[in-house]
Amino acid sequence: MAKKLFVVWLLITMVIFSSISIYATEQTQGDFFIPKTPLTKVNEEDAKSANEEEESRTKAEPEKLETAMAVKATAVRSKLEDKEYLEGLSSYIRHVNRNVSKQESMDMAKNFVKYAEKYEVDEKIVMAIAQNESCYYSDAVSCEDFKGLMQTGDGLARNAGYDPQELFNPAVSIKVGARYISMKLDEFGDVSLALTAYNQGSGSVHSGNYSTGYAELAMARTAAMEDYLEDNGYVE
Repeated sequence: MAKKLFVVWLLITMVIFSSISIYATEQTQGDFFIPKTPLTKVNEEDAKSANEEEESRTKAEPEKLETAMAVKATAVRSKLEDKEYLEGLSSYIRHVNRNVSKQESMDMAKNFVKYAEKYEVDEKIVMAIAQNESCYYSDAVSCEDFKGLMQTGDGLARNAGYDPQELFNPAVSIKVGARYISMKLDEFGDVSLALTAYNQGSGSVHSGNYSTGYAELAMARTAAMEDYLEDNGYVE
């Protein structure tokens, strides 16, 4: 009898421990897998948010570029469309040379601005060169056969695609001269040296055998031009 009771007790004990083991295993597995569902959800939400941000940024970039281009275009147009500023430049030309008509001076002013912007030079610098070279006489010819407002040579005219006689056309002369001073600015990276090279040649500047008088005069005239525009209310 005692032996039977021992066997029954042993069987009950085995069943109990087996149940506890199974429960513990299920509980452990449950604890391991529970975090996966919310983690997966968070990752999906993060990915969605990241995608939305990327799409928003992708859409914004072209808009920023278009805005920047519009601002740049407006800046380029502003001086050509600023009638008061152009009138000021035109008035200054006639102030220097009373033999230039109002229409001629306005055409010159427009071309000074147009080609200065094209070659990324300050139009007042280009105008100061013209004042140095010809005092705004478009038919000027030097003893060395330099021609027109900007007093450039035949070689520069041909390099720019023009017949030398076209240098007597103010628009052509301004274009060729603005292009040339722009090249000198690129070469020397200095306004004074570029002006000196325009007048005396790059060789003189590179050799150190040059005078700064021409550049100083051009810079003084640029400053005088700015004062004239301000004093007469053409610019603020």
